[in-house]
Amino acid sequence: MNIPHNVDFRDYISIIGEAEAQEIHHAGFWREQIHERSKNLELSGDLLPWAKVTGFKLRPTEISLWCGMSGHRKSMILTGQIALALMCQGKKIAIASLEMKPEETLWRMCQQAAGLTAGQPSQEFINTFMDLADEYLVIYDQLDSVKTEKILGFVNYCGQVLKCDHIMIDSLAKCGIGVENREGEADIINRLAWSAKHLNTHIHLVSHVRKPQSAGEEYIPTKFDVKGSSALVDLVDNLVICWANKKRESLKELGQLDEKEQEYFDKTFDQLLIIAKQRHGRWEGKVGLYHHQSLQFVSKEGRSMDYKIDQVFDNEEENTEEKIIQQIEF
Repeated sequence: MNIPHNVDFRDYISIIGEAEAQEIHHAGFWREQIHERSKNLELSGDLLPWAKVTGFKLRPTEISLWCGMSGHRKSMILTGQIALALMCQGKKIAIASLEMKPEETLWRMCQQAAGLTAGQPSQEFINTFMDLADEYLVIYDQLDSVKTEKILGFVNYCGQVLKCDHIMIDSLAKCGIGVENREGEADIINRLAWSAKHLNTHIHLVSHVRKPQSAGEEYIPTKFDVKGSSALVDLVDNLVICWANKKRESLKELGQLDEKEQEYFDKTFDQLLIIAKQRHGRWEGKVGLYHHQSLQFVSKEGRSMDYKIDQVFDNEEENTEEKIIQQIEF
């Protein structure tokens, strides 16, 4: 993706707003879309990197909210492994990771792509990974809080000019909105939702949940725990809650467990992805994953995933879901 230097994202904010959304057409304008929906909308969309997640996909024109407590791996999952899997499907990704330097984001993703139990990726592997990233990934080189208008301009530029399939913003707290500014939160969600629909892209937004009143990190949040305006949950298409099982992690470090601890260890996972809302799909529920030493999240404990980063699919090919799963799942 060729990106000119010194792009002023403010130049791309003018088409975003309520006025542009007020368009009227005869019903026949949507004939093609109705035919597409007749093919079962919930079966369409891009895949997450786990074959066991069959009921949830990432569709264009939608917005997903990724929530969780601090330290529960929202970013590692979304702007790391999921972004990597989407790139391996030939999708163009834009990331505004406002809490991490671009090189940190890329290095973590490179480690996940390598899937090593020990040691570091070779220089040859790093070059292969960077070739993939250079073709399918752009990163907003900005840290800390950014004005809302600049974030919206970034989104519109990446969708309109670069034709990105997925745009990831990490996080809402860095988008120039005050802590208690509920109206501002509702406004940015509305405008992001408008952008997703009109730019035919999928927008991912990272946010947080409230601290539990009478429990610690063992508490598993629900959609009612999402921090901020109720509009965050009401207006998005999908809500995914990330929860790390800190108790199981501590048991891993102990090594020798008693009977009760071993039973808990055997019956639980390191990480839960909770699909708490899916507007255009019937399935909602929990997905259990294990945390591998390579920073990957995997379906089978101790076994890493083999990302074939030198065999990315051509979007013009007829790619079945089975073919793609073979590419991104072990």
